[in-house]
Amino acid sequence: MPASATPTRTDFIPIVLGGDIGSYALIREFHEAFGVKSIAMGPGFIGAIVHSKIAETHLIDAYTAGPLLAGLEAVHARFPEQRIVLVANTDPLIETLEEIHGDLPSYVSCTIPPRAAFDAVCDKGTFARLCREHGLEAPRTEVVRLAGTEPIAPSQIPFPVVAKPAVSAGYYDTLLKGFKKVYYITAQAELDELWRDLRASGFTGDFLVQELIGGDDTYMDSLTLYIGRDGKPRLLGAAQVLLEDHAPAMLGNPVAMVIREKPELWRRAAALLADAGYRGFANFDVKRDPATGREIFLDCNPRMGRNSYYNVAGGVNPMEVLVRDAIDEAEDDVRIAGAPALYTLVPLSLLRRYVRDEELLAEVNDLILRKRVFDPQRYEADRGLRRMIDVELTEKNQIRKFARYYPEATDTSF
Repeated sequence: MPASATPTRTDFIPIVLGGDIGSYALIREFHEAFGVKSIAMGPGFIGAIVHSKIAETHLIDAYTAGPLLAGLEAVHARFPEQRIVLVANTDPLIETLEEIHGDLPSYVSCTIPPRAAFDAVCDKGTFARLCREHGLEAPRTEVVRLAGTEPIAPSQIPFPVVAKPAVSAGYYDTLLKGFKKVYYITAQAELDELWRDLRASGFTGDFLVQELIGGDDTYMDSLTLYIGRDGKPRLLGAAQVLLEDHAPAMLGNPVAMVIREKPELWRRAAALLADAGYRGFANFDVKRDPATGREIFLDCNPRMGRNSYYNVAGGVNPMEVLVRDAIDEAEDDVRIAGAPALYTLVPLSLLRRYVRDEELLAEVNDLILRKRVFDPQRYEADRGLRRMIDVELTEKNQIRKFARYYPEATDTSF
């Protein structure tokens, strides 16, 4: 529905924790669905949020309990008659909300999974076991415990392998020290060096070593589900990745996707979440093995995902689903985000250079010709000059980033 035709809700105020592109997507989703202006809360924000007409910013010192709770109280003092709908879209922020959930005031609605479900699903080691129990394939995995000084045994998985933290939320501070989000390892000596460096940095969490699943970025899929108060799915979305970010700290984040329908994977993923007692949004990363056709579940994120707007491109607004369940307590049927669409955060000229499959490229070009292209940053209702300059600079910077970190597509995505 065009923003101008959207009836404005006055019974709640959205607060979006965060200041990145994923946060702006949620701000836009709230505005498109309900005509409301959101409050972005955090210690800093990208220019596209600072200069937005559909958001205001509320600075806090840090994403910790004291500043967050004080920030919520300050907003409530301004809008005492309205509920606060609190959302976040990064693993560390969801972890923080899990920790303070019991301290949130009654005027705050914050839909996140129960702690036990969060722990079971979001630990990548535990997640692999849950997948196997529900008929979903997971990569061969070894768990490496970096706490202490005990020698770490050599990997028994054939090289090359992938190494990554078992729990993303606990790795954020280590990322800030210059470590990568995911490692591509070709020999045991490289793995041993990584363990030494991580221990020297003070990291004491668990790391995973996993078999490498071949295929370029286009072999990745994303699933988005929302599980309602009754434990039933209310939103099912999926997209095939066309291109991922390849900067070290952002590796694996999709920047272009096309909508797909995955009924069998949705069914099994929903069953996994239901058995875990899960509620709220979940975003799964799945890779298709080009050698065997297997669909392999890599991990589950306890949130709608940085690229949640692909669901809007597919015809369903995630924030509408959230509010209908959490605020309106509606008993809605499941909605499927299956309309054909191209979602992108990068210039189309850049995207076309990396899609090597001719049929897939033809599909991309057809969607462009049919004007089925969706970029969450480019919103007709939020086209102020300063904000659009920020957006243009951000997207043009993608060209420089890809030239530096991923100058051409590879058969492994590394």
